Amino acid sequence: MLLTSQGDWETADCDCACPEAPFPIAPDLTSNSLFTALAETLTLPLTSEFQLAFSPLAPAGPSVLNRAAWQRYQMFQTHSLPLTLPVDRQLAGQHLLVSETAPPKMRAESAQQLTAWLHVTNACNLDCPYCYVRKSSESMDVQIGMQAIDTIFQAAQHRQMPRIKLKYAGGEASLQMPLIRQLHEHALALSRATSIDLQAVLLTNGVHLSRPSIDWLAKTGIKVMVSLDGITTVQDRQRPLKGGGKSFELVEQTIAHLLQSGITPHISVTVTAASAAHVAEVVDWVLKRSLTFQLNFYRQTSLNSSPEDWAIEEKAIISGLQSAYRVIEQSLPDYPVFGGLLDKVQAQAHSHTCGVNQNYLVFTHRGQVSQCQMHVNQPVSDRLSAETLWTDLAQGVIQNLSVDEKEGCQTCPYRYRCTGGCPLETFQATGRWDVKSPHCNIYRTLYPEVLRLEGLRLLKTYVH
Repeated sequence: MLLTSQGDWETADCDCACPEAPFPIAPDLTSNSLFTALAETLTLPLTSEFQLAFSPLAPAGPSVLNRAAWQRYQMFQTHSLPLTLPVDRQLAGQHLLVSETAPPKMRAESAQQLTAWLHVTNACNLDCPYCYVRKSSESMDVQIGMQAIDTIFQAAQHRQMPRIKLKYAGGEASLQMPLIRQLHEHALALSRATSIDLQAVLLTNGVHLSRPSIDWLAKTGIKVMVSLDGITTVQDRQRPLKGGGKSFELVEQTIAHLLQSGITPHISVTVTAASAAHVAEVVDWVLKRSLTFQLNFYRQTSLNSSPEDWAIEEKAIISGLQSAYRVIEQSLPDYPVFGGLLDKVQAQAHSHTCGVNQNYLVFTHRGQVSQCQMHVNQPVSDRLSAETLWTDLAQGVIQNLSVDEKEGCQTCPYRYRCTGGCPLETFQATGRWDVKSPHCNIYRTLYPEVLRLEGLRLLKTYVH
């Protein structure tokens, strides 16, 4: 028996430009050649009966092997053999076995989804010290928003992308719910007219999302991502109300109202040096409500205040996340959380950390185009034109390279999961786009633990 994560996840509504699909790596199962175990494979015991095995070329997460499958796999570690048993093909399908004469090949495929971040307002009712947005009272004009929506659909048509995903964000997007309603109704009309599938998510701090707005979100099927960095005082310190005041109780109430209305929000947690020791508490809170979540690292920008209070400290992050992982192990969910356990690391194999310059773009509240939401104050163009959109984006400063082009990444067994980390963060730390993440040691230390948790979850879900 062999269990895998393939097909057993849902891409999170992340607050970044996550790539929308994995790249396929096709094993040649028709080859008559001999196969051998891939040397880079990570293996570790889960129980006395089950072993975990993870190939860097795996299409999704790790594989769980029972005793018979493990014994068969071990034969390929010492001998080159043909694929003669059904389990052999399963092992090869997960790239735990590779052909000696026909190595796995990546197939380049065009993106199927265009993701667009709509920065509907610069205003916010919180005063988070680590925020990268230069706050003001400015908001998007409805005509600019309509033009942006038109441009998004035209761009998707030009590139023959059958799906569009809109992210209504800010600032605090919920402060502009009447605008969002108008924009989304326009987007729905274009979706019907063009037969392009439309998805949308509201990114919110959850401080004030009214019941009528929640009812509308439930009716239209818009997903909701709520930022929650800690429980009680941790949240109140890291995400205080504008002008001072506590935010946790307000966010807790909003999440309760969302659940009552049939909306299961996705929780985004920003991990800083100040909050790392308390990540386990918020993870426990989230799991008790059967919510999905993602753990994101703080990112320093020129707009952050007091960066020494928040900047990532390696030992603190590793210790804090390990504590969170122990909480997860004690209450393993029966739904996938694999892709949210470590910043920018995803379950599916992919070559680029994000969709910048590929299938992602940002429209500012002024109608300008940016490569990334963290560059919302550094637009690359003032033109809302589908014809010039990708050319304009390519002129931006952010270089989103494949992990295979990054020094220090090419031989890492986890290279197609973290893909070298956030390119903008790496450049700010090193002055280069073509090197590994400054958080590489965090990834290499914690990713085996993430894999182990997924293996245990598969056992709980499908065996016990």
